[in-house]
Amino acid sequence: MQYIPMCCAGKISVRKAAKAIGIAPYSVTRLKNRYRKYGDSIFIHGNTGRTPKNKQYDSAKIVADYEQFNGTPFASFRDDCADYLHYKKVPSYATVYNALSGAGIVSPRARIPVREKKLHLPRSERPNEGDLIQIDGSSHDWFMNGHKVCLHGAIDDATHKVVALYFCENECLLGYYQLLYQVFERTGGKLPRAIYSDRSSCFFVNRGATLEEQLAGAEKAQTQWQKTCQELNIELIAAYSPQAKGRIERLWQTLQGRLPYIFRFLKIDTIEKANAFLADFVEGFNARFSVSAQDSELHWQNPPAVKDFDFLFSVRAEKKTRANGSFIYHGYKFNLLTARAACVSFTLCLSERYGLRAYIGGKYYPVELAEPLCDIVGDSMPAVEKDLIYRYFYADKHSGRATVRAG
Repeated sequence: MQYIPMCCAGKISVRKAAKAIGIAPYSVTRLKNRYRKYGDSIFIHGNTGRTPKNKQYDSAKIVADYEQFNGTPFASFRDDCADYLHYKKVPSYATVYNALSGAGIVSPRARIPVREKKLHLPRSERPNEGDLIQIDGSSHDWFMNGHKVCLHGAIDDATHKVVALYFCENECLLGYYQLLYQVFERTGGKLPRAIYSDRSSCFFVNRGATLEEQLAGAEKAQTQWQKTCQELNIELIAAYSPQAKGRIERLWQTLQGRLPYIFRFLKIDTIEKANAFLADFVEGFNARFSVSAQDSELHWQNPPAVKDFDFLFSVRAEKKTRANGSFIYHGYKFNLLTARAACVSFTLCLSERYGLRAYIGGKYYPVELAEPLCDIVGDSMPAVEKDLIYRYFYADKHSGRATVRAG
């Protein structure tokens, strides 16, 4: 644009223009003729502003679609394009990155600071599926409303398959029993050989034995979880650091970058809706992220015969009724509904599947709530259990009257 007009005006020779531009003298002569005919337009490429015929994706559309999942990592957004935006052909990561970066959007993963990590000796994965599952709970703002709830999860160590996911208001034994029941159903009535978890009080007793326990010959008391796993022949392994159970910890990082934005897109904002959604989500997640085990033989084990799984997979408390057939559970009064309810010792079983029931001599009996639940300071009942009682015992939460749900 500088030398061709000068050459046409006779200010420099063709050879000097060719040397300054770095092209052959013949090309300068050709450009002079075109310049005299078309002017400055010869310096603009003919395809400028045209859409290439082989262009497959519209960057503006990718940017607009990302706004619906704004905040999710770019790699997660690619999967959302296939699963929820129904792209016929999913763009490559480079295409997504270039489109979003060109619009000034920075990936959330780019903001994670790189810091020096302590070196940990890696643990070899189990060779067979069903040998070991890792379980844990993650309290997070999953619904992006400022309120944290807990997602309980279980992942197979050999194949990286998610074998169970379950939402609860907070981390609790009820949620972990639901994980165990999901594993039981998903594997066709089988259970893992071992479970790897942290040393939470849900799993292990974090205190020494009491004097009564020492006199009875016990070095340390067992939790309900330990007793259940012992009956099911499941080995329990305690992790002494988060890095020891890195498989499940890495799962939380992945899910926290995906699920909240999917929930926002699908308008899922309650625990009930989220648990209903997770059933199909797990299958697609495993299809995308699971790997083959080192050994193809499955090591899921059959549970011991003649076991009452409804009883084993429930939170249990030993109770005794008064002379009028009532009993107290976490400060609230309940009635035992049997022909003979006075001064009866029984096991109170609480489960997500059937609510509260009394277990006496191998049979289950219904109970009723004798007084309305209320939220007071110092209430000892866990929020998860109170919510379950609300759903099973109250026909209307706002009526102020406790009624037993039919069926």
